Amino acid sequence: MFTKLFQKNPKHPPSPPPSQPQAESNVSSGNLRPEDINPRVILHYGIPSTASLLAFDPIQSLLAIGTLDGRIKVIGGNNIEGLLISPKNLPFKNLEFLQNQGFLASVSSENEIQIWDLKRRQIASSLQWECSVTAFSIIHGSSYMYVGDEYGMVSVLKYEAEEVKLMQLPYHVPMTTIAGVVSFSTIYLF
Repeated sequence: MFTKLFQKNPKHPPSPPPSQPQAESNVSSGNLRPEDINPRVILHYGIPSTASLLAFDPIQSLLAIGTLDGRIKVIGGNNIEGLLISPKNLPFKNLEFLQNQGFLASVSSENEIQIWDLKRRQIASSLQWECSVTAFSIIHGSSYMYVGDEYGMVSVLKYEAEEVKLMQLPYHVPMTTIAGVVSFSTIYLF
């Protein structure tokens, strides 16, 4: 279902570079403008050299590859490939699909939680976390997420696709509650 979306062109294709004669006249007259050059990634094949994270959606057979420079390569069957480029060139801490929903969640090294819309190939919603995110997990088959932070708190997020909004829910599990449930036993080695 969503794998076919990567065979289509993105909603906003890159703007074409200026005509060759116009760009050449700007260069010869010494008036080179940024739009005369217009460097951008148009096409990329294969696995990026800075790959650092993987995520897999078994229902759609999609593999997402996060890189150290803020790119996410999505690969699927039938030679389907897509490249998602984050506005910030930062590595990702976590990458996970909202299974069979057409969305991908990422956590950047600056603790920004991003929801990517695979159909539009852009960030649909994001939320800047106030402290360091140390754990992240999506509840299987849902749009609910657990976020663990450096202070031991576990919070719950929900992505509302209809409203295109990532919301923090009023549920928190403090570290003291988790520590009270888990018991540790002492192991003696002889």
